[in-house]
Amino acid sequence: MTVAVPVRRGGDVSDIVMIHGDFGDGLESWGRACDLIGRRYRTFVVDRPGFGVHLGPDDRFSIAGEARYVWGAVDEMSLPSFHLVGHSYGALVALEMAIARPDGIRSMHLIEPPLLDLLPDQPLVQEMNRCVRAIVENHATAGDEATTKAFFSMIGADRAIERMQGTAEWDRLCAYATRFARGEPAGDYPSSAVDRLRGNIPVVLYTGGRSHPALRLITAELKKIIDRARVVDVAEAGHAVHMSGRVFVDALLGIVEEVDRVWNECVSQPSGDPARE
Repeated sequence: MTVAVPVRRGGDVSDIVMIHGDFGDGLESWGRACDLIGRRYRTFVVDRPGFGVHLGPDDRFSIAGEARYVWGAVDEMSLPSFHLVGHSYGALVALEMAIARPDGIRSMHLIEPPLLDLLPDQPLVQEMNRCVRAIVENHATAGDEATTKAFFSMIGADRAIERMQGTAEWDRLCAYATRFARGEPAGDYPSSAVDRLRGNIPVVLYTGGRSHPALRLITAELKKIIDRARVVDVAEAGHAVHMSGRVFVDALLGIVEEVDRVWNECVSQPSGDPARE
C-alpha cells in the first residue's frame, strides 16, 4: 500500500482517496494529480492488492476482494469521511466500495469504468469485452510485453506504444501484465450492481474526448441510470483523464468543494448525517 499525504495548510479540509487502474501503481497513476492538488486537500493513494509485490502462482484478485482491501486501508488511516476517486478498473473497485459501505463517502468520481456488462447489445462494447478476455487468456503463452502491447492497442493508445517501447517506462508497464491477467475480468462484474448504489452519494463520471468509443458509451449509459450523476468530458484527454493536468484537477476540486459545503452544513445541524440522508 502506498500513501501520499501532503501536509495540511490548515482548516477543516476533507480527504481524497484515489484508486489506480491496471498497468501502473498508485503513485505512477496519481502522482501528477496529487502534485497539482498540493496542500489544498489531503490525498491518499492506495496500491491495489498484488501491485508492487511478488505474485504467487495461485494468486487471483476479485473486484469485491479489492474493495475490501482498500476499505481496510481506509480503516487503518481512520478516515471518518472522504471523497473516492477511481480510474478504469480502479473505478469498478471504487463502485464496489460505495455499494458495500456507503457511509462516509462524501462523493464518488469514476473515470471511465469498464463496466462491460452494461451494454450487452452494443457491438463496440462487446468487442472490447471479448478482446480483454482474449488478452487475459493468452497472457501465459504471449508473455508480458505482448500482453501490454495488446492492451494499449485495444484502448487506442498505439502512439503511446510507439513512443514508449524500448524505454524504462515501457519496461515498468510490462511488469504489471501478470497482475492484470490475474484480476477478475471487468466484464464479469455485473452492471446490476449499480442498482444497489445509495442514491444520496454524489457521483461524477469522467471521460476523455480521445478515448475509446466503447468507454465513452459506457459513461453515457451510466449517466442515464445513476440518479443525478454528472459528466465531465475532457475533450483533449484519452482514457487516462486524470493525467490531463489542471483541467481534470480543477473539475474534481470544484465539485469536491461544492459537496463539502453541503456536507458540512448537514453535519452542523443537530441531527445531520449526510451519509444517511
